[in-house]
Formats: sequence, structure tokens, C-alpha cells
Amino acid sequence: MIRRRHSITRRVAAVLVAAILPSPLLATGQSVTAPLSPAEPAHATIEPAVVRGLAWLAAAQQPDGSWGSGPFRGSAAVTAQVLMALTAAGSTPGSGPHARQIARGIDHLVGRAGGDGLIAGDEQAAHGPMYAHAYATTALAEAYGETADDPRLAEILTAARGLIDRTQNDEGGWRYQPIRRDADLSVTAAMLVALRALHNGGFEVSEETVSRAADYLAALQNPDGGFRYLATAGPSGSPRTAAATFALLVAGRHDDDAADRAFAWLDAHPMPLDSADGYALYGLSNESAARWRWHARRRDGDPADGWSDWCGAVAARLLAAQREDGSWADPSCAEYGTAAAISVLCMPRGLVPLFQPAGRTAPVAEPQP
Repeated sequence: MIRRRHSITRRVAAVLVAAILPSPLLATGQSVTAPLSPAEPAHATIEPAVVRGLAWLAAAQQPDGSWGSGPFRGSAAVTAQVLMALTAAGSTPGSGPHARQIARGIDHLVGRAGGDGLIAGDEQAAHGPMYAHAYATTALAEAYGETADDPRLAEILTAARGLIDRTQNDEGGWRYQPIRRDADLSVTAAMLVALRALHNGGFEVSEETVSRAADYLAALQNPDGGFRYLATAGPSGSPRTAAATFALLVAGRHDDDAADRAFAWLDAHPMPLDSADGYALYGLSNESAARWRWHARRRDGDPADGWSDWCGAVAARLLAAQREDGSWADPSCAEYGTAAAISVLCMPRGLVPLFQPAGRTAPVAEPQP
């Protein structure tokens, strides 16, 4: 069963009350950071890098409110990922140092919503609009509770949910186009995350749709613990293993053996930032979310689960890879790479409800979309 989370603002308050975070700096407009273990880079090292990255993203926002450059100019998928990164760093549409940028980004995504429920911009570089639809739905659903339950967003998100339901194929998955045809791991994982975000926002989500999608993903786990891309036989890959693991966790599939085997496979196959396939930051952002959710749910902070060591090693690599202007490179575009890197570095702050395991905060009243 998926339970609704607190809004981001309430999440900050709950985290502070629970003493998960150290002395709050919200009054000064600065960020709030969770305690770092000795294995993690010092806050004094991470914070300047995050601030520089956020400043770069703020300056890179296009006049229409979107983010993206090169082939990904006008991509709703990139815009949505940047919104999630700004949220992870502590801003909302109504508060924080990047509230204005978030509000403009939301307005851009709203303008990309079609009458059929599809939310997408120029997504040719991503093979089709369904990645964008999943990411945009997730970002808007996470923002919904911070916009006074905006009826405009409620209508768009209800239509977005409808498109997800009616385009699920017979296997239980989705692929690049909004039609009931083929399916793959990465688009299906993104859709499962979007469905979780919708439920978190108080929207009714079909348990059958979630169950069928989770069954499809679970069946893609290879005997070695990693995940393949399609239902047909294929090799395991690190980025897709991370994406599938996170999606299954947010769908409520807490199979300890399956998750342990996936994390063991990821431990044995770390993702170099200069990987030839170009999916390193995509993979690391998913792996960070999966490991954080697993860490918080299963061990409740027990360092024995390896979170601190993993986080410290990855953060050090990200800090070393940051460019002079504050951005991070990515084969897609620097806007996406910077958003993904910031999301990883800010994960221990615990400010995005989507990344928190069930049971960490009490449920709140359900809005009526």
C-alpha cells in the first residue's frame, strides 16, 4: 500500500523535529544539511559546490522557464529534473532562494501539457515523449502540495495519470511513445516513480497499474542480481539496475533478497563518471535515491548498510568532476548533468518526500484533485 507523504515544507519541519537535521538555517535562506558521517565529505566541502551548481542552473534557465541546451533545448524532461534538484536543495515554489526559478519551471511544464494528458516538449533526442511525461508528472506532483493545491495542477496531473493508465502495455510497461505497444525498463521505472509521486500528492492511483508495472520490472532481474533492459535475455547494466531498484522500492516492493542482490551487483559494478554509455549521472541519481531509501527504511540509519561509504566515495568523485563554472558535464546537456549531481549531493538532506520510505512521517489529509 502506498501512503501519502507530507509536503516538502512539512517534511522540513518534521525532519527538524525528529532531529534528523542539524541546526536549521532556514531563517537566513540558507540550506539545511543532514549530519554527515566521517566517511562522507565535510559539509564545508559539499555546500560550496552545491551553491555554485545552483547558481549555474539559475543562470541557465531559458526565458520561457525551461532548462536544456543543444538537442535537449526545450525538453520537459530536463526541466523536470532541474526542478527536482532545486527541491532537493531546499527550495519550493513559495520559499527558498530558488523559489522564482521553480515557479517559472512549473509554469513552463504546465504550458507543455496537452489535452490528451501528455506533458512533453521537444523530446526527439530522448526517442520520444514518455520519459518527459514521467519526469514532468513526478516534478509537478511533488510541487502540488506546495502550490496551495492549485486546481490547475490538479487537472493536469489527473489527465497525466489517465494517460499513464491507458498506455500501459500488456506486459505491464511503457516505452518511448504514448501507445500500448512495447516496453522497456527505463521508461517503466520512470512511470512507477511518477505514480508514487501522484499518490504522494493525494491522487488516486490504480493498484493494478502499479502491481503490473512492478511485476514487469521485477521479472527483468537477472540471476546475477543486476537488471536487463528488455524482457528478452540481455546483460545487466548499472544505470538500469539502479533505476529499477529505486522504482521497485517506491512501488512498495521491499523484497530484501532482490534488493540486496541488486545492491551487491551495483557494488561490484560502480559507474564511472566518464562511462562510455553516457548514463553515469542518470544512474548515480537513481542509485543515490535507492540507497538512501533503503538505508532509511531498513536500517534506520545503521551505518552497516554501507550508505555512508558509498555516499562519501560518490560525493568525492562528483566534487572532483565539477567544472569551473559550477556545472557538471553530461552527454545529454550540462543542465541535466548539474541537476543530477546536485540531487545526489543533496540526498542526505532528506527534503524530497518522494525519496523517503513509508512510515517516516505521518499521513496528512488527502486533497481532492
